[in-house]
Order: sequence, then structure tokens, then C-alpha cells
Amino acid sequence: LEDYINGKVDVEYGKSPIILTFDDGNEDNIKVTGLDENGNIIIDKNSAVGILEEFKKNHPDANVTATFFVNAGMFNQSEYNEKILNWMIDNGYDIGNHTQTHLDIKKSSGERVQKEIAYVYDELERIIPNKYVKIIALPFGSPYVKTHENFKYVLNTTYNNKTYETEAALRVGWEPEVSCFNKDFDKTFLKRCRAYDNNGKEFDIKMVFNMLKTSRYISDGEDELITIPSSLKDK
Repeated sequence: LEDYINGKVDVEYGKSPIILTFDDGNEDNIKVTGLDENGNIIIDKNSAVGILEEFKKNHPDANVTATFFVNAGMFNQSEYNEKILNWMIDNGYDIGNHTQTHLDIKKSSGERVQKEIAYVYDELERIIPNKYVKIIALPFGSPYVKTHENFKYVLNTTYNNKTYETEAALRVGWEPEVSCFNKDFDKTFLKRCRAYDNNGKEFDIKMVFNMLKTSRYISDGEDELITIPSSLKDK
């Protein structure tokens, strides 16, 4: 995700990158079943990270990663949260901000918005200083327009004499976002797709991949070169 917002696409020729994001810090994102004899976390193979780690073992040529957006409860395993965060950073995963209480930014005061965003940044700074991504996943996708009076606090948050600058914000989405090299690309208000199955309806994963058949980003294998169809030159 951080590469995408910064226009860095280092992907093998003919392949298409997929960015995985997880919101809410649910326990099933990375379920810890205990510690081994060295004090390292033991991860449930049926949790999201367990599945990704198994995929990584079976496909060593793939860069397997994801970005996890957390609230105050982090991964809701208080005795393991700090170990989890450090393990994830050490193993190539990213952690971002999802507000303290899953706040509906559209319905809140400017002060509350800044307090909630700052709370998560403060906690991440305490546990994994300078190792988290400065990206916010907007709870409920709110506010739904950048012109809302509270949106400015998403990108620039000041609370308790500390200021945090946020590089990018993610909506709940429905449809695929454009290439990061497209003139319409706006990293501060990015669409996402939901990875659920609904028989090809209501922007489920099947519908999304059908939409992408004619428009998905395919790497030319040159990270310093952008190759486009001539019909899209104006973009």
C-alpha cells in the first residue's frame, strides 16, 4: 500500500499487484495461541496472517504482505498486542490508523476527530516508533466527501501539542481505484474493493475481477518506465 501511494511498482513482467488491507484489528487477523520456549508468538494457521504466512512459504517468489488498520484494542489480545505489532513489522506487514473507537468522523466534533486519530498514532509511536504507515482507513468510509469540514483533520491532526501528518486515507470503497500514475489518482481519498462473495453481485470479489478484465494494471517489468495504451495517453 505504501508503495502504491508513492508510485513505486516493482512487479514482475506480466503480473498484477494486489494490495490487501484489513480494518478493525479483529482477533482473527492474527490470532495468537501462546508463546514458544523463546517467548515468540505462536500464530493460529487459520487466522489471516497464518494463512498469508503459509502462502508465503509455498510461494517464496511472491512478495506477500498486507496493511492492518487498528483501533485502540489493537488486535484485541491485550497480553500479546505489543509482541504482535513488533512481529508484524519485523515480518513485512504494515500497521495503520483506524481511529481510537472506530469513530464516525462525519458525525463528530473536530476536536474528537483529532483526539481519536492522535490516540492511535501515539500508541503506535510508543510501541513501534517510526515503523508504522501514516495512512488512515476511514471508519464507515466517513466522511464520504473531501469537502466535509472534518476531513482536514484526517490529514493534519493536532492534539496535546503534537501534530501528525497523514499521507493517505482509504474509503470503504466498492470498485477498483485507478493506477497510481493516472492523473485522477488521489492518495488522500482512495477507493477499495470488498473481498466478499455474493455470486458476482453488488461489487463482490467476482464482480470486481470481471470489471478488471479490461482495465487492470499489468506490469511491464520496468519500474522506471510507464507503459500505456495510446488511447489512455490523456490520463
